[in-house]
Amino acid sequence: MRELHFEKARQRRRAHTATMRNIIAGFCRTALVDYREAGYPFGKTVDGLLIWFEYGQNTTDN
Repeated sequence: MRELHFEKARQRRRAHTATMRNIIAGFCRTALVDYREAGYPFGKTVDGLLIWFEYGQNTTDN
């Protein structure tokens, strides 16, 4: 069983959690806007968005 003690390095990493969350949220918003503008070529799901990224974001609605 793991003990509940905090290391200094772990506290430093967690101090930037909110900043990283904001960066990732901004990226997701931008990606969703770009995917919407492409016409949701793989459907309106996160899986479709990820497939679109795999194809290099060059695929548009057929």
